[in-house]
Amino acid sequence: MELEKTIRNKLAEVLKIENPEEISLEKDLKEYGMDSLNAIELVVALEMEFGIEFAEDDLLVDNLCTVQKLILVVRKYLV
Repeated sequence: MELEKTIRNKLAEVLKIENPEEISLEKDLKEYGMDSLNAIELVVALEMEFGIEFAEDDLLVDNLCTVQKLILVVRKYLV
């Protein structure tokens, strides 16, 4: 679950959450204060971390709204 941990850590940095473990896998990230600017910052951080580039289709709000969905999107690029 290294991928999950890395995504939670990046999310915690972007949203200024002290404990990444508190971020639920299924909870909508808006509930943690995620907005469009945070989403861009998170996408850039994940792209740099994993050396990937998100396709336009993967940047839809529905694909980035929970940690679980983020894991699925990032995993596609790491195969």
